[in-house]
Amino acid sequence: MLLHSEDRGDFAPGLAPHSLHTVLAGAVLMDLALENRIDTDPEHLILVDATPLADDLLDPTLADIAQDTGARDLGYWVAQTAKQGDEIRDKALARLVNRDILEAESEGIFSLSRLVSRSRRYPTIDGQPVEEVRLRIMRVLFTDEIPDPRDIVIICLADASGVFKNILSQSELSEVQERINLIRKMDLIGQSVTRAVREHEPPAPAPAPRKEIPQAPGVPLIGNTIGMRRDLRSFLVKQYRNLGPIFRINAFNRRLVVLVGPKANTFIKRGDKYFRTLETWVDYNKAGGVGRSIISMNGPDHIRLRKELANVYTHRLIEGRVADVVRVLQQDIAGWPQDKPLPGLYTWQRIVLDQLGMLAISMPVRDYLDDIMVYFHNKMKTYIMRQQPKLMLYRPHVRRAFKRMEELTQRILADHEPEKRRNKPPDAIDHLLELHRRDPQFLAETDLEVIGPLTAGLDTVANICAFMLYELLKRPDLREQVIAEADALFDQGMPTVSDLRQLDVMHRTAMETLRLYPLAPAVSLRTVANSFEFEGYKVSAGETLLIGYSIPHLMSEYFPDPERFDIDRYTAERAEHRQHGVYAPFGLGEHRCLGSSLAEVLIALNMATILREVELDLDPPDCELKTKQSFSLCPDFKFRLVRRRR
Repeated sequence: MLLHSEDRGDFAPGLAPHSLHTVLAGAVLMDLALENRIDTDPEHLILVDATPLADDLLDPTLADIAQDTGARDLGYWVAQTAKQGDEIRDKALARLVNRDILEAESEGIFSLSRLVSRSRRYPTIDGQPVEEVRLRIMRVLFTDEIPDPRDIVIICLADASGVFKNILSQSELSEVQERINLIRKMDLIGQSVTRAVREHEPPAPAPAPRKEIPQAPGVPLIGNTIGMRRDLRSFLVKQYRNLGPIFRINAFNRRLVVLVGPKANTFIKRGDKYFRTLETWVDYNKAGGVGRSIISMNGPDHIRLRKELANVYTHRLIEGRVADVVRVLQQDIAGWPQDKPLPGLYTWQRIVLDQLGMLAISMPVRDYLDDIMVYFHNKMKTYIMRQQPKLMLYRPHVRRAFKRMEELTQRILADHEPEKRRNKPPDAIDHLLELHRRDPQFLAETDLEVIGPLTAGLDTVANICAFMLYELLKRPDLREQVIAEADALFDQGMPTVSDLRQLDVMHRTAMETLRLYPLAPAVSLRTVANSFEFEGYKVSAGETLLIGYSIPHLMSEYFPDPERFDIDRYTAERAEHRQHGVYAPFGLGEHRCLGSSLAEVLIALNMATILREVELDLDPPDCELKTKQSFSLCPDFKFRLVRRRR
């Protein structure tokens, strides 16, 4: 926690991975010493007690020490434990989240829980409140207060690994260095551990990067455009097989560096200091009259806005309003004919837009559906995917859609004037406007993207609901299991968000749908903000990256028979999605889909409701799913109403 940056949400970005792993190894060994499991003399680490502590952070190292028959010094065990640095870090973070000390904002981004940020105390441990660590450590360093034994350990480790250089200015460090030196002498085993941490050598430097990143073969003039348009994910899998996790492509008049595969995902998850999104989204924002948006922001401002929008895009938006969401779906179902097939995707787009309109802006927006789709798709094709020239935006129906969005924006703002919202439950727009009023410099009028909650969920949640419905209608046995879960759920009354998250078969069916048809696009574009090396290649600042988050979803070495729909992949016994860096349906890193928790709840609630209310069938019953790929994967099928169950 001493490494945690509240502004950025990450952990000492200037600290090298080797240093982080080493200090974590030292912390494990110090905890074992404080628990009277090990001791040291000048030359050896001594096992005092091999009894496990029922602690998954400490017991693996304790077991290794107990099983080892050699006479090892402390430096050896620092080096051995540091090899598990990533695993120790992940377990420690998970524990801090479970104890309500941290809240996970996205992959690798964590904020202090509301309790800790306001009180500067952690939840009670063994009945005793614990003061926030940075407050304690700074007070010990800058006053004559006698430190607690564990705080002595923390100070020793932080000094040995260079942590204080990341959290104190040079003048502050000079001011307290004598105090640090004094504290280091207060604990003998602490001196031994910190000496071992200091002496642990970093790994040998990697060989100099090769000169040229490999180029994917393509057609003269148009490069790889045809292959990518035909089947983007299969194209990227093929290039990964042939060229590895990093290669270049030429497509849509751009030369891009591509990162794909588990190693790339692991790097991206913790490498946000190398990437930014501003250049990708600046023209898209301008076309919508917005100066900056959450997707175009990086760093502390982005982290702050994510926190502020927790009530706008996450599952908190639906808490207490589940019945309203169900009612929207029931009203749509009531109008379904029995003698006419219904389009799979468009039906779900209509339903989800109604639900988001009710939740986010407290007004009906069904009449705007076609305009929203035209507006959103044309902006994406023009400014993000660059699949069409700007001239295409001047077509009459596109210009009409843009005008309709301006009209909708003004309607939303007019309906959310303070005097019109008195005694009404706050919706997403209320939260946005409240943030603007509270800090107009941070969120200016020019940054109020009030239709964002509609466009962000419409073309994602609707797609997954449609794909999932198709898979369930195609598989009667699986459908009956989900229906049984849905009936049992609603038989107990209107479900809560927590109830929906307990649906086992539903959850695994959704996970498999998200594997085959990821909610996030198959790719994401980033600009390289700071040069980096990956797999022996140097990627220079200013390059444009195409990141294939979900490409491992189709790799047989991680998901056997990857084209087969199999919800048992997610059982505790198989847990294929738990493999490092292979399952990323919502993206990774700082810009992981903010609405993922809302999407999961809406998908489960919609599927449970529709299967409880009506019996459906594909039209025709043996129809095969067709898809089309643009910036996201879209299903094309029809279904029909067989009978009403309720």
